[in-house]
Amino acid sequence: MDIKTFLDRFSADWFSQRTNYNLITNEVDNTKANVTIKFIAADDSQVIQLNQQHNLNQDLSLGAIASNWDNSPDWGKPKQQGNSMMLIFADEKEANIGKVVRIVDSNKIILGKYVLAEDESLTLTVANENQSLEERITFSSENLKIRNCIERNNDSVTYTTFYSEIRRVVAK
Repeated sequence: MDIKTFLDRFSADWFSQRTNYNLITNEVDNTKANVTIKFIAADDSQVIQLNQQHNLNQDLSLGAIASNWDNSPDWGKPKQQGNSMMLIFADEKEANIGKVVRIVDSNKIILGKYVLAEDESLTLTVANENQSLEERITFSSENLKIRNCIERNNDSVTYTTFYSEIRRVVAK
């Protein structure tokens, strides 16, 4: 599988269940959410504008991943909604490795990388001064996606998160 095929498969409406472990406070948090992930092609005006706005290498752009989520409140927790955008750039020599640029608050960027391994798992890594986040995404089947995240603060693991996500399929 190549990165474009993976991203096409990744794009869908998903029902997500998350378990988050805070290793500093020793607390566990569980949430559910509806997540929509859309792959936006490199020639889309929004992707072109973001490339130009942040002076990125538009020639290697594969496009962007736009994510929207709507958390269901669990155990009296407040409802949360949000979105994010990540631009994806292929390596000049190898398409299954490359760079990612996460857009935060429309004007701040966080740089990272992706690797699509031979086992068809995608690993995304983003980092800033003292924090890093590594996310591994695999498909157990066409309609079941598993994500694992590890967040580090100054080389110490602070959070681990496990997601199981089921593709929302429309009955025919």
